[in-house]
Formats: sequence, structure tokens, C-alpha cells
Amino acid sequence: RPLFYCGVFYEGLVSFRLARQTDGKEYRRKGEAALVFMRNWAKCSKWNFENKYLLLEAEMMNFSGYHDQACQFYEDAIRSSNEHKFVHEEAMGSELAASFFFEIGLHQKSYSFFLHSVDCYKKWGALAIAKRVENDILCKFGSGFVQESMDDSLASILAQKGSSKRR
Repeated sequence: RPLFYCGVFYEGLVSFRLARQTDGKEYRRKGEAALVFMRNWAKCSKWNFENKYLLLEAEMMNFSGYHDQACQFYEDAIRSSNEHKFVHEEAMGSELAASFFFEIGLHQKSYSFFLHSVDCYKKWGALAIAKRVENDILCKFGSGFVQESMDDSLASILAQKGSSKRR
């Protein structure tokens, strides 16, 4: 059964991505179905499903154009992944959040989240994925991009333990 739950989660992520790229109603419907499924499972097992639910909620808010809510859900998903020791999903959430922030023009914030995703992927042992994200960073920001410090919201996420919000 665990593969089924993971499949629903990844189908939801892919569906929301495809819905944004194609404006497809069928993809949105599949994403929303996955979101409802994960929301229900998060009520039963916060440890295993909260971060997944929050990340799907972030993707839905992103698709719907609710950027402030999307930002909060991305941050909550990353915080929950970190608290519950899902480093691979912390990496994925950070990468998705970074792409979102880049798309809406928050480049400093995006850069911090991309770097955090690389660190998480390396920690997890996914070196090829870390390298792909590093290449994405170079393509998006170039080699001359300088960041003075870690984005405050990311530092806050990583500093707050036990404070993820249940939605």
C-alpha cells in the first residue's frame, strides 16, 4: 500500500504542473483529487502525510494564482518535511518553492531555496539530481550571481521546530 500513497502524491504534483503548462482542467481535477486524498490521510497520520498535503496545497495555490497562500504552503511543507525527517521531500519542496519564487520575480529568495534543495539532495545521496539543480541554478542566475545571506524566510523555516500548521 505505501506505493499507492506515494503514487497519488506524485500524480498530484505532476497533474498540477501539467495543468499550469497546458491550462488543462482534467489535470487540475486529478491534482485536486490527490490533494483531497492527502488531506484526509494527513488527518490520520500527520507524521507521514502532512508535508505531502501541504506541498500539494502549495501547487494548487500556485496554479490558482494565489501567490501569498502558495508561499505559505511551500514554507509549511518544507518545515514539515524537515521536522518529520523526509529529507528527499524537503529537497523537492525546496526546489518547487524555488521555481515558484523565480517565476514571480523573487530571485534572491528563489536562489536560497534552490541552494537548500541542492544541500538536501546531497544529504539524501541523490547526487545526480543535485547536479541537475546546480545546472538549473547556473542557467537561471549565471555564474556571477551573488547572494549576501540566506533568505530570512528559509532561515526561519529551518529554525522553527514543531510549529508546522495543520490546515
